[in-house]
Amino acid sequence: MNSYICLFCLIAYCIFLCLKNSCSMNIKTFMNQFFTNKYVAFAVTIAILILCSLPSREVPLSTNINDKAAHFLAFGIWSFCWQASFGKYIQTILLGFLYGILIESWQGYILPESFHRSFDWYDAIADGIGVIIGVGLWKLKNLLNL
Repeated sequence: MNSYICLFCLIAYCIFLCLKNSCSMNIKTFMNQFFTNKYVAFAVTIAILILCSLPSREVPLSTNINDKAAHFLAFGIWSFCWQASFGKYIQTILLGFLYGILIESWQGYILPESFHRSFDWYDAIADGIGVIIGVGLWKLKNLLNL
């Protein structure tokens, strides 16, 4: 539960950083400033590490499909934020693949067995697909000038 409070505070702080200099902005401007903020990209990175480090009994996902969807969604958001902040397509994709494999290695080889976490190639594949989709959505957003 403390991990969720920590994540909430981290996200709230990022929103505060985006809002502190501009009180009157429309939602489009806010969203652009939010996603292009490097603090948000790093906060999402830390949030994924924290959530993937929780013991499996504390994770509110009950099925294998939900687990893969959570990996896909988390890494899609991660790559969208990183692409928005740093703007390097190939580097974001490669870093995302590497981060996904490192997270799986962390779960499988470093976390204690009592956490009931393991290395899962299917999770790494879901991470990679999420990374590609997140970068693609950022590119689509720019093409449509949203």
